[in-house]
Amino acid sequence: MPSVDRQASITVVPVEDVAAARAFVDFPYRLYRADPQWVAPLRRDEHRRWSVKHNPTLRSRWVRRFLAYQDGVVVGRVAAIVDEGFARRWEDRTGLFGFFECVAATEAAGMLLRATERVLWRRGVRRIIGPVNLSTHDETGILVRGHDSPPAIMSPYNPPHYAGLLESAGYRRYLDYHSYLAATKGETAPAVRRLARSAAAGHGIAKGITIRPLRLSEWDAEVRTLFELYNASFRDVWGFVPIPWEDFAGRAQSFRPIARPELILVAEANGVPVGFAVTLPDVNQILLGLNGRLLPFGWWQLMRGVPRLRSARMTLLGVRPEYRARGIGVLLGLETRTAAARLGIERLELSLVQATNERVQRVIEAFDCPALKTYRLYERRLRPSEFAA
Repeated sequence: MPSVDRQASITVVPVEDVAAARAFVDFPYRLYRADPQWVAPLRRDEHRRWSVKHNPTLRSRWVRRFLAYQDGVVVGRVAAIVDEGFARRWEDRTGLFGFFECVAATEAAGMLLRATERVLWRRGVRRIIGPVNLSTHDETGILVRGHDSPPAIMSPYNPPHYAGLLESAGYRRYLDYHSYLAATKGETAPAVRRLARSAAAGHGIAKGITIRPLRLSEWDAEVRTLFELYNASFRDVWGFVPIPWEDFAGRAQSFRPIARPELILVAEANGVPVGFAVTLPDVNQILLGLNGRLLPFGWWQLMRGVPRLRSARMTLLGVRPEYRARGIGVLLGLETRTAAARLGIERLELSLVQATNERVQRVIEAFDCPALKTYRLYERRLRPSEFAA
């Protein structure tokens, strides 16, 4: 891990030109080049995250990025974010910080975070939560437990010293998330078997509930169904802000090349969609060897490798509020595990699950899944005395 020469001064500057924007994206590739657990995201996708044309999320958020330099070399980065929808829905006068990356130096980290606090204070923010990479639909939190294995697809990763950097800058734990490991083979709990039998027989709490895979030939209509289920199912989960159709459809399209319809499930109650589960092959196992580049042979390696993957991540599991307490989440989990086993998937990660989300925790308990990793959101309240002229 690169370090800071404490004899040299550190400066923090906003990203205001193309060169700085490129340096912001490129910094992690240098920071993690010797870390065997880090999975380099595709460079093209990382650049597009900052394009309003390619990323609709940017259109409804105010963002200011910063870089920390020492002797002309980037040693850290961060973004200050105002998500007005989030603030109205959950945390009034709250801003976000995200895309935090830094060498193991409290001075550099502190200066980066102070820069975000100053610009957010001027925009009326009095409390900061993060890391959140633009929105709560994106990577959230830092990894605080489970650094000994690579992250699954779309999961945060960072070295162990990040928690210390944030805490040294006055940030404190706000909310934890966990990932869990599910075996795709083995015994099914008796209660789960009974629920599945009653659903199949058409009686009990699961009467009228059926689970079906995604209809790939009806992609547009199916994505619209998932979009409606997503916004309805998570509306009461802390931090959730309804996602616009354009944003959701774009994200779905980006995952279409790797989607396995057997792992994207819709629960129906007498033919009406009421719940869903999305599990994606863990393409990070392939990206580990691509260094963030698809050319010249990356596309071939990616598409050839997806059917051979033996690990996957369940990224979403939701049920409409009015249909909860009918065992639908458990049925979706059971069918996901069964389908994964049929596809030869041996390792199934469930994440990220809020530690306070009792509904999903009960589904996890039904399958006896051990905790694998822990991620953490931090917060800091801003005081007027810190920003006096």
